[in-house]
Amino acid sequence: MGSPSPTPLFGEVIELAEVDSTNRYALDAGRPGLLVRARRQTAGRGRRGRQWFSPHGENLYLTFTMAGAEERYPIIAGVAVREALAGMAPEFPVAIKWPNDLVLQGRKVCGILCEARAGITAIGMGINVNQIRWPGDLERRAISLRQATGREYDLDEVASGVAASLTSWIEAFRAQGFGPVRQAFLGHGLLLGYDVVDDAGRPCTIEDITMDGYLVIRANGERRTLTSETISIGWEGTP
Repeated sequence: MGSPSPTPLFGEVIELAEVDSTNRYALDAGRPGLLVRARRQTAGRGRRGRQWFSPHGENLYLTFTMAGAEERYPIIAGVAVREALAGMAPEFPVAIKWPNDLVLQGRKVCGILCEARAGITAIGMGINVNQIRWPGDLERRAISLRQATGREYDLDEVASGVAASLTSWIEAFRAQGFGPVRQAFLGHGLLLGYDVVDDAGRPCTIEDITMDGYLVIRANGERRTLTSETISIGWEGTP
């Protein structure tokens, strides 16, 4: 296993053969500027404590650390990783599902989980890169870049591309605020063409995202802003 290239924001790269969670490891390290990458996770997690399937050596399990807390990091990371993956599979649209997933051909290609502790934020992500077989019902819910394009990818190159894009978008956010991130989300996060439902299972449409990073939806003719609620698309069922 090689190493992804460091960036101005993430200059310390830590490579692990196996770890329970790259987020846990990074938060225990307790310093900003880390890019932690594992070949395998034994207890990878998604939002609400859901397990993230993490086979050995096929996909990417990454965590980046930042100083301080920022509630919009999941949106910034989603925009950044979407841009990176879209460049690696330009023939297929990659969509952002607020607040923490990327969708390719109707199935999840990446999950993002941000956690903070003691003044450090961990931006964790699992990216399905080269996997071609899935257990149980994941077959209809998950997809990898390789499955979509028919090409095998160099994991170091994908990791370096993601790190560079995340660095670029965080720097843009610091310099220009949330406006450019919001516009990028609105270009790729409305999930047009997907059956989208709210937490109550009601069909809804995505209309906007606020400058605070909250989603604005319309369901049953009512327009409302989501803070702690989520949305789902067809294959996920009710969260």
